[in-house]
Amino acid sequence: MTDVTSRSPDERFYTLYASQTADSGLLAYRKLFSDYDSSPVAWPFPAPTRFGFAFLSAGVMKVTGIRDARAGAAVSCVCSCLSLVLVAWMGLRFFNHWVALAGTAFMASCFGELGTARRAWQDSTFGFFGLLLIWLTCEITRAPRRAGLYLAFFAAGTYSILIKESSLLSYGLCLVWILVLAAIRERSLRLSVLVVTGGVASAAISLLLWSALAGSQHLALSVLRHELAFAAGPYAHVNYSGPWYQFFYLLWLVGPSTAAMAAVGAFVTSSEREWPAARVLLLITSAFVLFASFVPDFQQLRIMSPANGAYSLLAGLGLCRLVSMARAWLGNPARLAPAIAATYVLASGVGDYTTFTSVVVRSGMEDLAVKGIRNAMAR
Repeated sequence: MTDVTSRSPDERFYTLYASQTADSGLLAYRKLFSDYDSSPVAWPFPAPTRFGFAFLSAGVMKVTGIRDARAGAAVSCVCSCLSLVLVAWMGLRFFNHWVALAGTAFMASCFGELGTARRAWQDSTFGFFGLLLIWLTCEITRAPRRAGLYLAFFAAGTYSILIKESSLLSYGLCLVWILVLAAIRERSLRLSVLVVTGGVASAAISLLLWSALAGSQHLALSVLRHELAFAAGPYAHVNYSGPWYQFFYLLWLVGPSTAAMAAVGAFVTSSEREWPAARVLLLITSAFVLFASFVPDFQQLRIMSPANGAYSLLAGLGLCRLVSMARAWLGNPARLAPAIAATYVLASGVGDYTTFTSVVVRSGMEDLAVKGIRNAMAR
């Protein structure tokens, strides 16, 4: 966090929203919405609709007196650390302590997570809430009749929309998963209606909050349209475009060990039914990888933030399954398998962290675009 020498335009916008909120409260958003709506030059950049992250950053500013991007970066770092704790807990809760340990180790050296945790972007916060939704979805899969889980799920989903609009992908997929669970496995009309009602209520609450902040629903919708229309504008077309396989290749370049084990974990999950939670991890990871690969002008690692934890747990699951298979097949000679696996994870972490510092930190890179990373690596 202390070696960031420059801030990206997105960080400057988030910092502006946060400082205005810290100084003038939520009433500042009426002018922020109005200024954004009347300034076409601002439309390619984050809109004040993403006030969920700015609100947390403003809280840090109020407490510390800081009014620059360090406040937002502190929020990112804390949320990234919380994601690490949540990965460990999910590994213990739904798998075993070895999957928890390996998944946490892979997450700790995740290239994309390291990149967002030191910046005043909303991505680490968005990633934490995305992982929170995955955890709650897994809990609901295990105990679909616990009403309190649904309340927490809808609250987390609503707040994630207020952090970034693309949460509709992670939140929407989790909603669909739970709806299928309620309708097919539980055969419960009441639960199905609850899921649909909760999803609609989340969207309605988000719109009401945006309208209240902007001062009118018309202005809130206008700002939202501008941001969505320019989400893949000229900058994105130049920096985030490329052949579909490029994103897969990048995941291998920045974390080959994690990518290989995640592939094994995906295969194990799709071929067995031992752990239902693993299927949720596979669904979210696959969706974000495919989204970044095939949707034009979205090839950047920041897109993966809500799926970083799921991706790391899949890698941990894959590694642990290989160790189990080795011990079952080889007998006594495989007693060293856990030690070999631990060495593998340690070497992977050191290698991925070294790659990150050499590519991102030393170059002062202000984004995590696929093209930029590949150029810096000359790969």
